[in-house]
Amino acid sequence: MSSSYFIADDLSGALDAAAAFHRAGHLVVIPLAVADWTTAVPDEITGLTTETRNAQPDEAAAAVTAVIARGRKFCARLVYKKIDATLRGPVAAELAAVLGALPGTRLLFAPANPAVRRTVEDGVLLVHGRPVHETEFGRDPVSPVRESRLCGLLAGLPAGALDIPDVTQAADLENAITAQSRRAGDWVAVGSGALARPVAATLPTLNAPPSRALIPSPPPGPVLLLGGSAHAINRRQAARLGASHAVPHHELQPEEPIAAFVTAVASSLQTRGAAIVLAPAERTESATVLDRLTAVATAAIAATGTARVFATGGETARALCAALGVRQLIFEAELEPGLAVARGAGTHGPL
Repeated sequence: MSSSYFIADDLSGALDAAAAFHRAGHLVVIPLAVADWTTAVPDEITGLTTETRNAQPDEAAAAVTAVIARGRKFCARLVYKKIDATLRGPVAAELAAVLGALPGTRLLFAPANPAVRRTVEDGVLLVHGRPVHETEFGRDPVSPVRESRLCGLLAGLPAGALDIPDVTQAADLENAITAQSRRAGDWVAVGSGALARPVAATLPTLNAPPSRALIPSPPPGPVLLLGGSAHAINRRQAARLGASHAVPHHELQPEEPIAAFVTAVASSLQTRGAAIVLAPAERTESATVLDRLTAVATAAIAATGTARVFATGGETARALCAALGVRQLIFEAELEPGLAVARGAGTHGPL
């Protein structure tokens, strides 16, 4: 029996997909770089994140090709390609790379997620009943969506390699997977996190060891809450948490010295058992903000022995793992949709 793997274009998507496979009884391991994928065994599902949501098409294609080449080395089968449910990112380039690396493979392309009213009708992706390019996703400042017709989006791909079902309810995703499974030949499911669930259900489960056997439990202690998401709701949630549980807030200012800020955060962790660190309300260059956030977090963790981190923002979580020397994550649980618990080990021990 060959091992299986999936590819996502960011860490949030990889964790979203991992939840579906975990729910189906699989142990999911997420290496954080292609080089960190060092083995593949039948009782594990490997999830790779290419971090290409905002990449140029050629860069994204190269990243996907590299992952598939790594999978071929381990004789692993690509079963699922996670994409953004609103088609943000270089989707066509990544799928062209899949077809180029896996000749003869068919793609079941179903980006819909009916639970949040993202449906495909007559081949058009709709968000709350409107073509996606007419919604706020068409005005995304980094990766605006220009095309709602799925055939138009993928016009450069061989038509015979694509199956694009209409999806208005969850059962349509299950039916599409069932129908595809009955066809002869290799195929890969491509879609939102909702599609991962019926894909996971098609894979046989073995007696996978619990993740606790792979990475020891971190010691008890404080919790660092790192708010790297630019979304306004992130700040509202942090304010509510601070008010209801008296968790100290620390908002990083663009020109504030890092050392003094770290001292304040570490004091909150040691005396109050928790600290909230937020990105500046007035956003500056995102890479600079990310660098400062991770610098604060890693220094505070080193100073206090903190081993539990709650991070919002996929880029923030990925950058923090890199800064802490975490090379892979073991999926632990899904507390609620979009809220995952994972275990890792870094420079300072288990996290």
